[in-house]
Amino acid sequence: MPDSPADWTERVREVYDRTARGYDLALAAFPLVGFRAGAYRRAAIEALHVRPGDAVLDVGCGTGRNLPLLARAVGEGGRVVGLDVSSGALDRARQRTRGLPQVELVHADALSADLGAPDRVLATFSLSMMPDPEAVIERAAQALTPGGRVAVLDFRIPRAWPGLVQTAAFALARPLGETWEMARRDLRPVLHRYAPLDTDRSFFFGGAYLGAGVPPIS
Repeated sequence: MPDSPADWTERVREVYDRTARGYDLALAAFPLVGFRAGAYRRAAIEALHVRPGDAVLDVGCGTGRNLPLLARAVGEGGRVVGLDVSSGALDRARQRTRGLPQVELVHADALSADLGAPDRVLATFSLSMMPDPEAVIERAAQALTPGGRVAVLDFRIPRAWPGLVQTAAFALARPLGETWEMARRDLRPVLHRYAPLDTDRSFFFGGAYLGAGVPPIS
């Protein structure tokens, strides 16, 4: 593990700047083993209950795979902000969102960025890569407008899986910057503390999970 959150963030930034061009190609290998990341992303967006005109923040948007779907959901009167630390990934996201004026891309760290006041916050396959995901979840929950929703989709390698399966899964995830510590995380209990879950799902024999909820209004 890097020595500090800043070291960790810089490591992730370097990995995604270096691999951004091949990231989407690498993801294409996952369905070959039954990991249907696209379907899981759509389930996460459905769990957000996005309304036309909403402002949606995509934390760790990467190469922007969620952004066209979110833009369609909010419509021309809405706004979608994609936030990421990797300029290389954002370059790919910029290409993916050409012609979508409601999408804004922000190069920043979710631990320190101004998150604005979104109606919905989404994080897919990103929080497990961050040095302090609980702090990001807390910041997102506090930033939401009253009654806003947050959804987290991420992957993990369950200890219950056979050893060889765990090793094979890690071999697929490692080029994307994953470490064993990241791969063990399940952030649903953390999310539940800040936004009690009304959606709690697992996919791919526990290899991916989705949690969504509404932070209490204080």
